[in-house]
Amino acid sequence: MPLFALALNFAWEAVYALYVAESPLERFVFAVWLFIDCGMVYGMVKYAKYEWSHAPAVARRIGGIFAVMAVGATLGHWTFAKWWIQNDIGKREGKFYRGVVGPDTTELGFWSAALCQVYLSAASLCQLVVRQHSGGVSWAIWGTRTLGSVIGFYLVYGWEWYFWREAHEYFMSPFALFLWVTSFICDCVYPYVLWRIKNTEKVLGDGRRVGGNKVDSYNEKRLQ
Repeated sequence: MPLFALALNFAWEAVYALYVAESPLERFVFAVWLFIDCGMVYGMVKYAKYEWSHAPAVARRIGGIFAVMAVGATLGHWTFAKWWIQNDIGKREGKFYRGVVGPDTTELGFWSAALCQVYLSAASLCQLVVRQHSGGVSWAIWGTRTLGSVIGFYLVYGWEWYFWREAHEYFMSPFALFLWVTSFICDCVYPYVLWRIKNTEKVLGDGRRVGGNKVDSYNEKRLQ
């Protein structure tokens, strides 16, 4: 997962688990996903240095760089959620928060998640194109990520928009369409790019994958 996308996702789950979510079940679910993200953070800190071998200063400080990104992303998510809740944004009959009619945290979750989603989808596609290898990704990862987005995001909000359009008109607003359609297109293009790259990448002796062009360039230098 791209570095800042992981920071955004990690921060989103932390803020919603500790601040936005109301019920114990909601907090538990967010906490579980946050725990899963911790495993991804560990893998990133351990292996990302190989992707930054061309920039040793970054490779040596990748953990600290992620920490700074995570703190910044957490601050951003928290300030947005705090502003939304304190000003009762989206308040309407039928929308309750902490036992009373209040801010629409469903819409709050949509906008903050849509931002994370479009960045993750676009950055993941760009990362694949730039690196020219599939290290750290697979068909299963793409499939579960895309299926989770379709079921847990597009279909859930689409269902709510269809059956309670008055309270969920934002789902089909121009900016919302730009966000989730862009994300969906990137996720649909991703498997084609992954297939093309898997046909050209090389696997090193230690199991790491590199772009075929890097191996060719290395062999050319050895022959010179």
